[in-house]
Amino acid sequence: MEERLQQLLVKADLPLRESLRQMDKGARQLLIVVDDDNRILGVVTDGDIRRAIINNIDFEAPIGQVMNPNPITLGCPVNHKKALKIMRERSIKHIPVVNEDGQVVDILVWSNLLGKGKDMYPPKGTPVVIMAGGKGTRLDPFTKILPKPLIPIGDKPIIEIIMERFNQFGFDNFLISLNYKAEMIKMYFSENVNGFKVDYIMEKEFLGTAGALALARDRLRETFIISNCDVITDADFDSLLNFHKENQNQATVFGVVRHMRIPYGVMKMKDGDLDEIIEKPEYSFVINTGIYVLEPELIDLITPGQVMNMPDLLMKAKGKGYRVQVCPMACSWFDVGEWEEYRRALEYINGPGIA
Repeated sequence: MEERLQQLLVKADLPLRESLRQMDKGARQLLIVVDDDNRILGVVTDGDIRRAIINNIDFEAPIGQVMNPNPITLGCPVNHKKALKIMRERSIKHIPVVNEDGQVVDILVWSNLLGKGKDMYPPKGTPVVIMAGGKGTRLDPFTKILPKPLIPIGDKPIIEIIMERFNQFGFDNFLISLNYKAEMIKMYFSENVNGFKVDYIMEKEFLGTAGALALARDRLRETFIISNCDVITDADFDSLLNFHKENQNQATVFGVVRHMRIPYGVMKMKDGDLDEIIEKPEYSFVINTGIYVLEPELIDLITPGQVMNMPDLLMKAKGKGYRVQVCPMACSWFDVGEWEEYRRALEYINGPGIA
């Protein structure tokens, strides 16, 4: 069995926390639950994980509680035409292939069959705003020469990788907020070999991660996505947009699950007395990725010229009674604005890559 397929196979008693690690390692937003003989019991998708997290499932719960026990499968030999038809009709990106004994022997992936899945995601008019005006001081000394969005990861700059990932899901309308070394970024996109629709917001002063939206009020009259320029992810942006619309949100924050192990014994106390020592505990959090879906009315909460960051805008919107939700996903995500994450992203893209 190929190693990439083996990485997708888990047992039903594997804790959700460990399953998320395995899903990230497999880089498919999918796990296949099997018995000891590799017979399929069910599948777990990113959507299953999202629903479980929203319903406050314990991260120590077995993945069998989350799985879909009635997955769509195909037998051998594989009929690719039939597979594509099923994928289109069911809006799914993966189908496990099983033998006559129900054992998993392969997996069909939409992006492998149809060139990154563009046929599944028709072009969208939804604007994507990329906040690229900062100095990127965490990446000194590179950013003394290049603006952060143009720092390469592999053979492409960060911002182009971000745009290409959105484009895989049908997004091709980009609005880039610029300040630091703005002309270098505009020059890079002057030839625009990707054919993206690119326009710019010019910040005279640094306005934070949300303030520049007030400068584009006339160009953002519909639902739009906003992304920091230093985040690389293999998230399903189509699902993110659908989640936002289905829940009738004014703001949706894309979150990812991260686990943190404390490398020390953590002490619990009661009135100063030692109650318990927990050795090297591990905690799970849903963190803010720096990617959001917004409705245009939130721009009215920003005073033109005011410095405002996205967390402040979200809390202000919540205070005004707007619906603000979190869309958690189980996927790979890298904050390449700092060196350690940059190195991890480089290894990831040079390895299996963003699928």
